[in-house]
Amino acid sequence: MELIKQLAALAGLQDSYVHAQGHTEHISLDKQQAILSAMGFDLSSEHSIQQHIATLTEQPWLEVLAPVTVCRQGEPLRLRLQQLQTEAKSDWQWHIVTEEQQQFSGSLTIAAKDISARHTTAKGEVLAAELTLELSLPLGYHQLTLSSGTAQYQQQLIITPQRCFQLHDKAVLHKTFGPAIQLYAVKSARNWGIGDFIDLQQMVAPLAKQGVDFIGLNPLHALYPELPQDCSPYSPNSRLWLNTEYVALEHTDEYQQCAAAQQQVNSESFQQRLQQLRATTDVDYIGVAAVKKDIATLLFAQFKQQQLAKNTPRAAEFNRFVQQAGASLRQLALHQVLQGKLFAQDWSMAAWQNFPAELRDPNGAAVAGFAREHADAIELQLYLQWQAQLQLADVKRLCQQHGMAIGLYCDVAVGTSRSSAESWGAPEDYLLDLSVGAPADIMAPKGQNWGLLAYNPQTLRQKAYRPFIELIQANMRYAGALRLDHVMALLRLWCCPIGADATAGAYIRFPAADLFAILALESQRNSCVVIGEDLGTVPVEISHLMAQYQVLSYRVFMLEQKAGSYDHAAQTYPELALATVSTHDMPTLVGYWQEHDLALRHQLDLFPNPQVADSLYQLRADEKRLMAERLHLSDGDYAQLVRASHLFTAQQPAKLLAFQLEDLLLMATPVNIPGTSTEYPNWRRKLTQNIDEILTSGDVLELIAAIKTARQ
Repeated sequence: MELIKQLAALAGLQDSYVHAQGHTEHISLDKQQAILSAMGFDLSSEHSIQQHIATLTEQPWLEVLAPVTVCRQGEPLRLRLQQLQTEAKSDWQWHIVTEEQQQFSGSLTIAAKDISARHTTAKGEVLAAELTLELSLPLGYHQLTLSSGTAQYQQQLIITPQRCFQLHDKAVLHKTFGPAIQLYAVKSARNWGIGDFIDLQQMVAPLAKQGVDFIGLNPLHALYPELPQDCSPYSPNSRLWLNTEYVALEHTDEYQQCAAAQQQVNSESFQQRLQQLRATTDVDYIGVAAVKKDIATLLFAQFKQQQLAKNTPRAAEFNRFVQQAGASLRQLALHQVLQGKLFAQDWSMAAWQNFPAELRDPNGAAVAGFAREHADAIELQLYLQWQAQLQLADVKRLCQQHGMAIGLYCDVAVGTSRSSAESWGAPEDYLLDLSVGAPADIMAPKGQNWGLLAYNPQTLRQKAYRPFIELIQANMRYAGALRLDHVMALLRLWCCPIGADATAGAYIRFPAADLFAILALESQRNSCVVIGEDLGTVPVEISHLMAQYQVLSYRVFMLEQKAGSYDHAAQTYPELALATVSTHDMPTLVGYWQEHDLALRHQLDLFPNPQVADSLYQLRADEKRLMAERLHLSDGDYAQLVRASHLFTAQQPAKLLAFQLEDLLLMATPVNIPGTSTEYPNWRRKLTQNIDEILTSGDVLELIAAIKTARQ
């Protein structure tokens, strides 16, 4: 038992946590063992456990130089040099090459006073020296080389700012606001049954005219074009690239020149299909993907014949995009085609772990052969990704032209899908046999298992945090604000073995201080405000780090139905926060008041026992009574409920305010029910009106104007 506890502590597995209700929960030994096994530890004998303990204890001491050091600008640059006493050298040369190719060099001599620690390992005693370089480096990612004779070691130096970017850094001093939109749910007379980037473009001018500072979006991550039914934006194929179903194909250059595509789109049968796709209450992802694939294939054939074959400037622009995108985009495109071909043969091959053995390695000969054989299909995916980037870049430019203080407020999912191109391309980056979720709380009394992968914290450090850096860079590319779903993941993630439910989980720790510092660096570089979704079980360390780095908190009116939240509203919705009335994971305001969400949870058996159900019904009755009293509501007047809730929240100090369009439309059905997958049609429900009708509706415009006034 003691050995398991010791191994768990070294592996970053927590044996207890503070529950959302305030009491301490202890993780049983059998659950710890199951998670350690899933992390790859052999627990079959005391000897193997002791070997793991010895390895994890000694590994940090046997690094002469750590792979990465994160240092805040203005603080001393400290190096820790570790050497076996029998091989220790005193004289070292250091050389630093900055991002901008500036070069700095010098020498170090280690004296007895520099030895800060000693540790006995199987290889002998290790001496650790703490050294300081008297050097002021610019912000960024720099390379340190340390050498002594023939020995040479390298380290990534990451110099970070004190905090994240804030709106006042570019002289935006007013409180901002904007809608939060599920892009796929947008209806219009022109789209093909799913909201797209042209719908988004066409929202910018009318919203900017109303004084809106940003448009909030669901994650735009790449999904599965050959498995369109896997539609959750929070269970992505790649968080580095975009969902190409959002490309408006008829707005590409190729469409303007492709007679075959125009003829097909304008045909009576195709127009009927589009009308049917537009008319559905829920997005018909399979139908949308089919019509888009038909036309995209014609457009790429046109591009290949008229541009690539002739090596035109447009072809050069595409080739430059693909080259700069690098291996992750090629692997995504390859995975999308390969997964589709294999899935057509056997549905179990949706997951790359079930691919034939020779196709599980993206760098193997069999995959290279497949790529040659299906080059056109892969190039089509690259072409669509290029078009997605161009159309979204146009939206960003339009937001800037119309004077929006923020522009796009984007969202990044907490993990990647287990069957994703992300994990296929770099399996070593993830804990492949664990699934991310959350322990039980008031929103999900049975806990949640999201079926997502967590980074492997050991690999993350060995790679000098490169996977995390690339993730943040990709998602800030078009964003003026970025929401990190489940920001607690930077400190710890609730993980359970594949196939187990959320109650079998425990927390695994991550290097939060370094990750927050890197987040601040990218935030400043991209002039991007950062919002941390800190709902659920929030450890005090996260609150401290968010305050230190000025990551905005996420405050939800519907979760703050306590007398103190009204009496001390300025503390409940502080300046360093994004305030919102409801979220995509919650019922709409009308659904909340009608208790539609509780009825659905009862129907779907999401309550662990009748007592919990009864307590939640009682809690809702108490909350509604408090809201009615404090907001002077008349029962059944939903327009008044929506207006009063939004104006109360809008008046608070929070720098950002988001409102859900479905609330303004008095919609009752939720977009997502946490803890469900097939039980409820999550991520499908459309808005009830076309977007142009919504943005010209007198009632909607009047409420937006009132929100603007309340923000002032």
